[in-house]
Amino acid sequence: MALFQRTSPIKKILAGKITLLLIVSNIAVYLVAGYLDTRAFESLSQTSFLIDWGGNVPALTLSGEYWRLFTSMFLHVGFLHLAINMLALWSLGIILEARMRSWVFLGVYLLSGLCGSLVTALWHRDEFFLSCGASGAILGIFGAAIVYGLHDRRMGRPHIPPGNLLLSLALTFGAGFAFDVDNAAHLGGLLAGALLAGLALCAERLRPVAAAAVLAGAGMIGAAALAVVTLDNHDRDMQQQIAAARFEHTLGKMGLLQSAKAPASALILDACVDRALFEAAQGGSAAPDLRRCIKPGDREQALLATFMPRRYQDCLAQTVELQQLYPDAAARKALAGAEQYCAMQTGIYAALFQEQPVELEVEKALQTRLLMKFLVDGGRKFRTDSAPLQAQANAMQGILRRPGELASAIIGRSGCPYWSCARSR
Repeated sequence: MALFQRTSPIKKILAGKITLLLIVSNIAVYLVAGYLDTRAFESLSQTSFLIDWGGNVPALTLSGEYWRLFTSMFLHVGFLHLAINMLALWSLGIILEARMRSWVFLGVYLLSGLCGSLVTALWHRDEFFLSCGASGAILGIFGAAIVYGLHDRRMGRPHIPPGNLLLSLALTFGAGFAFDVDNAAHLGGLLAGALLAGLALCAERLRPVAAAAVLAGAGMIGAAALAVVTLDNHDRDMQQQIAAARFEHTLGKMGLLQSAKAPASALILDACVDRALFEAAQGGSAAPDLRRCIKPGDREQALLATFMPRRYQDCLAQTVELQQLYPDAAARKALAGAEQYCAMQTGIYAALFQEQPVELEVEKALQTRLLMKFLVDGGRKFRTDSAPLQAQANAMQGILRRPGELASAIIGRSGCPYWSCARSR
């Protein structure tokens, strides 16, 4: 009968320093994200929180947001999800890390987690699926522990107690059943962990320097293979749809499309700005009196002063991205007009809410605002005899109609469910 040597709790902790570091990292991410963003603890807003903080949404991940493969490994749905996964990691990690080199253990954990995330992204690429949690990486540790346990038992020196394996497995799958099972991440992590453990066992037969070289090479090859598969599955079509859906969403928040998406106070303020600019142009004034549109002490306008400029900054970044994704000349010209509009609106908000005077070209501001309204109008109110302008409007309408159901659903669930909750970001 095999006997397991008892070790003190302090020695166990020291032997499991990487395990402890990973647990602390997961807990720290949960606490810091929850402190910075109140949506973490609001059930109605939790999906948007997880998407914004790096959850693995296949359509987003494969359209260029590859960092989600990594960040999703450190996000958890709630405290119970986190607690169960961390208990599973602790119960098995401190045993396996003592059997392996610590840096090899870390490599197995990270590569298994990334592999699990990638398998999830590929498996669910055509659906709205959100995955997060450390279970893919933990299943990688579990797969490695099985390989090591079988090898050591065959060699007559068992090191990994079966009870720890069973406890870790029960906790990990328990978390899966409680928070929906991501079988793809589990399977990908398990197989990756077992494969990496087999390589690590083979390296044990080599001299230390050679073993380190083999393991480092295996790690780099594994990371390169993940990168190649990820890039080979890049979905440019979905990237275009996602970018267009974000732009459409931002325009709606700015009141240029569906006015219901924008705060009523923003629409009222914008109408006042229109009047002030028009009167300044009629009177030949170079300095429109925009400050008359401000009501001192108005709480809603104070919120606009904080959050609407962020919308325009989002718009600026999105138009730059779209110009790269939509290289057609008319589309690029239309997007350049949108970029100019958002820059102009940033200046107008500065003129509204800053006490210092802000230089503003009245005629240019009027023309820029009119052009933007024409571009997004779609021929409902405005007409033109200019073929180039009509081509730009058609190109803008083509971009705004580009998002499919999946892209629209993802962007609709991203971000705050009500405009002013950007306070927590």
